[in-house]
Parts: sequence; C-alpha cells; structure tokens
Amino acid sequence: MQTTPHSSRNLDALRIIAACAVVVLHYSDYAKDEPAGKFMVDHTWHFNLFVDLFFVVSGFVIASQYLGRVGDPLSIGRFIWRRLARIYPLHLATLTFYVMIALMLHFGLAWTYNVARYPLSDLPAQLLLLHAFDGARLTFNFPSWSLSAEMFCYLLFPLVALSVTRNKTVILALIVLSALGNSLYAFLTGAGSWADWINKGGAFRALPAFNLGIACYLFRGSIARWPALPGGMTLLLTLFILVGSWLPEMADLLVIYAIAVLAIQCDCTARGTLLTRLHADRWSALTYSCYMLHIPVATIILTFGGRYLAPHLPGGRLTLIPLAIVTLAAASQLSLRRFETPMRKYLNDVFDRNFRKQGRAAIAARPDSPR
Repeated sequence: MQTTPHSSRNLDALRIIAACAVVVLHYSDYAKDEPAGKFMVDHTWHFNLFVDLFFVVSGFVIASQYLGRVGDPLSIGRFIWRRLARIYPLHLATLTFYVMIALMLHFGLAWTYNVARYPLSDLPAQLLLLHAFDGARLTFNFPSWSLSAEMFCYLLFPLVALSVTRNKTVILALIVLSALGNSLYAFLTGAGSWADWINKGGAFRALPAFNLGIACYLFRGSIARWPALPGGMTLLLTLFILVGSWLPEMADLLVIYAIAVLAIQCDCTARGTLLTRLHADRWSALTYSCYMLHIPVATIILTFGGRYLAPHLPGGRLTLIPLAIVTLAAASQLSLRRFETPMRKYLNDVFDRNFRKQGRAAIAARPDSPR
C-alpha cells in the first residue's frame, strides 16, 4: 500500500475524540451530585471502552513503524527505549505529583475523603509499569493503568513480529486466542467482564485490541478492497456515543473494534469523513497529554478548588468543569511542547548515540570486518 502524509487522518481524529470522551466520563463523576452530572455518569459509562480504541490504534501504528525492524537485540532494545521515552516521563511526572499529595496527607499537611487513593504500597507497581497486572484499582493518576497494558504489548511485539513475518495469518489466531483466553478465565474465576479489567488483568484486556491493530496493518490491502460504507464509521461512532450505555459491555467493545477497523479502511483508501473535514486530526498530538493530565487537573480544580468554591457556586462542581477543560487544554499544549517532546528527543538521542557505538563495535568484532 502506498502511504501518504495523511494516511492516518481518521485514526488520528478518533484518538483525540477518544481522549475527550474519557475526560467527559471522568469529569462527569465529579458532578454526579447534580442532576446533569448524574445524567452524564449514567449515560457515559461506556466511554471507558474508548481506551480499547487506543490499543487498536497503537497496534496499527507500531506495526506500520516497526514490523521488520525488531529482528535483533539491539533493534529490540531501541524499540523498547523509544516507547519508554514517549510514555514514561509524563507518567513519572504525574505520579510524582500524587506522591507529593500522599506525603502531605501522611504528615497531616492536607486531608482527603479518599485516603485509599494514595497507597505508597502501590508505588513499586506504578514505577515499574506493572499496575495493569496487580495494582490497586483507582490510585494516584489511575488512567495510567493503560500505559502498563501498552508496555506489556510492546514487550510482546518483537515475538509477534517474528511470527507474522513467517506467516501473517498467525495474527488472526493471536486475536482469537487472547480473546478466548480472557473469556475463559473470566468465566472460570468470576473475574467479571474482561472489557472492564483495569488493575487486575488490564494488560490482557489490551492484547486482542493491540493484535487487531497489527492485523489491520498486515491485511490493509484486503481491508481497502472491502465495499465502501460512506459515512459508516461516523454513523457507528455517533450511535456508540448516544446509545452505547444501553448495550451490553462486550457488544460495546465489538462496536469500538468495528469503529477502529472502519477508520483504518477510510485511511487505507484515502477517503475523507466528517471527522477529517472538521480537521479533528489536527489535535491528535495532544491525545496523550490530555489523557494523562486530565485527572491531575481535576484534582486541583474539581477536588481542591471545588472543596472551597463549589458550595458558593450555582451548580457546584458542575460549574467548575468548563474551567477544568480550558486548563487541561492549556496544560496539554504546554506539556507537549515544553516537557514531553524535549524529554523524548533527549532520551532518544542518548540511546541512539550508544546504539551507534554498539553497532560499530559489533561490526568491528566480525571476523570478516576490515581492520
């Protein structure tokens, strides 16, 4: 398939829409004591499944950039390092913010109704990105559980890449096996719908979606030849947003997968949609910043600020949500430009300098290399 500079416009648009939907879900919870807030909570619970859309997009993008490029220890190390350079600095920054709050609570410098959100015992799992395996459910910057799940997928990616290089249909078996494995475990243990796994198994929840993204890249030629459904992706996305709260959770998950696949089809055929005509993709670079910073912003404005301001405002915390959204937009821009991008560039440069040295040393060590 020929690629173009705009070959992922629909996926990019979906990414920022998904991040905004997660913000709506979580911010609504802060105003659930108000009728409007309660209505939003009752009708947006399914927005949590937009995280699974991130996993599909991630699988597609990682496959497009790294398939065929992770065939030896050095290249695998470089791949893992570059993924860490992208996600870890902001994770560590937001975690530090909440650790400071935890220490203030410990020394009696602050108080909260939800002390259980700041357990220092959960720090090792958070620092090592293991909290999608065995972490406390809603602690510190809790959306970061998906980073742990993503990292698990990244670590498995070189093995998947090796397998699909020999036979790309293997990826279809991996999708089915991971979904069936999750379902069987949930059934046998009573662990609940795996579409709801976060801290206890969230990493395994991500696998079917991540593998689906890889499959879509491998079979993008076939997907492009499917019959076109003009407006299908936009319509399905709209229906999911409006009526998804009435569907069973697993049905909603399948809808999310379908939305991602339809967006990939649109991108593979360079077909514009309402999302691209509205240029929603231009904001996609802020997706990660928005996702990771929306809870810290809520802690400052909706929790601490709301504690003193909400009693004096009509609508209580509901009135503060627009302020939190504006603050989040500004903080996301600032974080991307002044923190995430410089840190990623610095960390990548550090590794690449060492990577080149190791590469030259490996060549020099070969018996047939010139001396």
